[in-house]
Amino acid sequence: MWSDRPSGKRRERLVRRLHAILPPPRSGSRGSKTPLRVSGPKGPPAPEPVAEELRGEPGFAWLDSDGGHRLHARPLATLAVRGRRATVDGPAGRATFAASGFDLLDAALAAWGGLGAGATLVGYLGYELGGELESLPKPPLDDLGLPDLHLSLYDTALRWDGRNWTLEATNAWRESTAFEAERLLAAAQRRNDPEVAAGPLVPDGVISRPSRGGFEAAVTRIVERIAAGEIFQMNLCRRLEAKLPAAHLWPLYRRLRAASPAAHGAFLDLGKGRAVLSISPELFLAVRGGEVESRPIKGTRPRGANPREDRALARELLESEKDRAELTMIVDVVRNDLGRVCATGSVEVPDHAELMSLPTVHHTVSTVHGRLRPEVGPAELLRAAFPPASITGAPKIQAMAVIAAEEERRRGPAMGALGWISLGGDLELAVAIRTAAAARGRIAYH
Repeated sequence: MWSDRPSGKRRERLVRRLHAILPPPRSGSRGSKTPLRVSGPKGPPAPEPVAEELRGEPGFAWLDSDGGHRLHARPLATLAVRGRRATVDGPAGRATFAASGFDLLDAALAAWGGLGAGATLVGYLGYELGGELESLPKPPLDDLGLPDLHLSLYDTALRWDGRNWTLEATNAWRESTAFEAERLLAAAQRRNDPEVAAGPLVPDGVISRPSRGGFEAAVTRIVERIAAGEIFQMNLCRRLEAKLPAAHLWPLYRRLRAASPAAHGAFLDLGKGRAVLSISPELFLAVRGGEVESRPIKGTRPRGANPREDRALARELLESEKDRAELTMIVDVVRNDLGRVCATGSVEVPDHAELMSLPTVHHTVSTVHGRLRPEVGPAELLRAAFPPASITGAPKIQAMAVIAAEEERRRGPAMGALGWISLGGDLELAVAIRTAAAARGRIAYH
């Protein structure tokens, strides 16, 4: 159940295992924020050339976040969970032991939090972690073999606010930062603007799982379930997949970003030719100083070919009773999820069914806000709210059961959550929609 917590003894055992790989932060350690200046007529380099300069480093991660960008590399430790089996890599080697994803996250925050100001966990929580929280049917076939959870701990971040770069770091474990930021920015400044690759990236075409006929048959069955009153709404996925050489992952991500810039995009290099590529526009959860916000999206229309057609399509979406009802259902689920861990009476919906216009589509989006109870940390919040309501349906648990029965392949990182969690308790996680996962020489897009 979502409300289950590891016992004190269980948490202590997990913390000791983590400390055996990476010790607790040094006493007296502190975090810092250093503005970076790069001299020259061009001014500071944009995020794209900086990412190009850094992307060859181990554990490279690029997040669109906070209205800006976060760049990371060379993690101190990496946490992965697959089938309730944890693997932790760090300075003292590797450890493998039994642990669920949410228990491991809880232990990591306990093991390395507090004095580790400036340290951040970056990565994803895969959709199937929901099976740790609720009793669900066995998930569909797993043919990519990616972890259910993958989080890397960084003590250094390069932050871009749209005008300037800042180096955020902590000396909790090492005195020097993970990379020489000023040298990196100077090298990026000398680069020409990187071009987005043209031409086909996939050599053998794309296949769908299920086929179009199979997907349409599943839609028919779900409509019948809705008519029978079993569920009210369900988010059904099919998977498009193709063979893709690892060398093409970065050009594909650059192409995705160019086609559809996203507020919460991400590139996560998982090593060994594995990666997660996302151009998500949807905020799952953000926490700042105990205030939590979620911005679920429902309802879509294409952008028009001219301003008049574009306005007509936006108006059609805003006036659609079906789309408003769909969003309202999901807002109610989010309110319920946040109500589990927020102060009584603090959960509210300040904005409902507002228009969100992206380069290729219009959406409607709502904002749900609450104030977390003092004892609630990131692990407790995620147990209460995961997986995101907008990619399950309503009622949430029954919709998840239908998803497990109808979809042919595991969702994996897609439809889960990705972003960052600070060891101080703040976080920003996107809903992993418009997200591709790469492993075993293939790319899969749900």
